[in-house]
Amino acid sequence: MTVDWWGLRHAYGRATDTPGHLHALEFGDADARKAALGHLQVAVLHQGFPEPATAPSVRAVTALLAEGRAHPDTITSLVEFLGDVALSVTDLAGDPHFAELLPDVTDAVAAAYPVVLSLLESSVPDRGLFYAENLVAIVEMAPLTDRREELAAIIQDWMHHGPGPRASWIRCLGRLGVDLRELLSDPDPAVRLRAALADENDPRSQQLILTALAEPPPPGLHQFELVTAALRVASGFDMIATAACEIARRDSWTGFDDGWGALVRFAFAEPRRECQPLADSQRALLRALVANDQLWDPKNGSCGLVFKQAGLPHDRDVCRQLAL
Repeated sequence: MTVDWWGLRHAYGRATDTPGHLHALEFGDADARKAALGHLQVAVLHQGFPEPATAPSVRAVTALLAEGRAHPDTITSLVEFLGDVALSVTDLAGDPHFAELLPDVTDAVAAAYPVVLSLLESSVPDRGLFYAENLVAIVEMAPLTDRREELAAIIQDWMHHGPGPRASWIRCLGRLGVDLRELLSDPDPAVRLRAALADENDPRSQQLILTALAEPPPPGLHQFELVTAALRVASGFDMIATAACEIARRDSWTGFDDGWGALVRFAFAEPRRECQPLADSQRALLRALVANDQLWDPKNGSCGLVFKQAGLPHDRDVCRQLAL
């Protein structure tokens, strides 16, 4: 099917340059291939948001992979691109701004599923987890719900003989809806937590998540995953205050969104009013924040905004006094 690229747009204008980049994925030199991959990830899918040129680009990439025409050194990046587009479909489902675009993008990515599955089936062992993770992203799209059981069985088989951290394979299974509660007592802490994150409604899972919050996460997990889950299962800030203080003391300023900042927003769900006394747990959190040197650069607007939204001054000395 002929594509009217002139009539399509990517993030930076008309998509008239996209066909040249797609051609480079097959015939271009190393620099052209690198530029083409960058074009897909920056212009065609811009910061996780699809454009009118996204669906036809996905179809072109799928054809290159299916027909073995993509240059070998582009295959990994092309599969990752397909997985990223799938994640955008899931994340933006229900967003009215993308309601017109998403059906075509969804159909295009869904058609890539058997192609990526064949790459997994023919993969060398140390690439299996990579293909599995991107396949999971694809079948998380609503139209492919009926393929999840099939993929889960394939991933379970790979998990038993393929390399890669066991917890990462477990994460794939959890995203597919597999019941992992029998792993809540696994000797591997990363596996236990992956199982817990897959079923947060189980009281045992909640206890594992809340207990783990106070310590640096085991390899294969990220602090933001535990923070996000803890905020969902905690009945109030007092329930996680001790762990929250540990994170606030050690976290980087970059945790303003999903680390220490998320905990401050939870602790001060109602912004503090002037002269309002603080609860003991809020004062403890404030003392932990004051102890962290990374959070007090007056030029750091991201940190300052967290404090402002909580009704707190972004002033270390003033906060030290408030915490007394």
